[in-house]
Amino acid sequence: MMIYIHDHFAEKISVRDLAEAAFLSERECYRVFQSCLHMTPTEYLTSIRLQMACRMLAETRESVTDIGHACSLGSSSYFGKTFREHTGYAPLEYRLKWQDNGRISRWEADGYQWPHRYPA
Repeated sequence: MMIYIHDHFAEKISVRDLAEAAFLSERECYRVFQSCLHMTPTEYLTSIRLQMACRMLAETRESVTDIGHACSLGSSSYFGKTFREHTGYAPLEYRLKWQDNGRISRWEADGYQWPHRYPA
């Protein structure tokens, strides 16, 4: 299911889609995520989308609006609100602070990782 999320994070994904991809019921899908990752499938999907948005903000010059849409995080206002809740920065603030590839991020310096970081 996690591979499915990584491969399709930019698309609209429902718990039903995840469950079907793994030949499980929706209830079992929730149970597996909670048991293994201590979060819901939706929380995991959001964390992956935010990780990708962080990467795109730091490594590209695409507009914040385009990045929000590319990561399937909706409108600019929803993307900004969600991004700020999870990172403490507005998307543009994050870009300005971390776009220099030579600098180490505050999270890495503090030993912080997203709930579950997987290599891209």
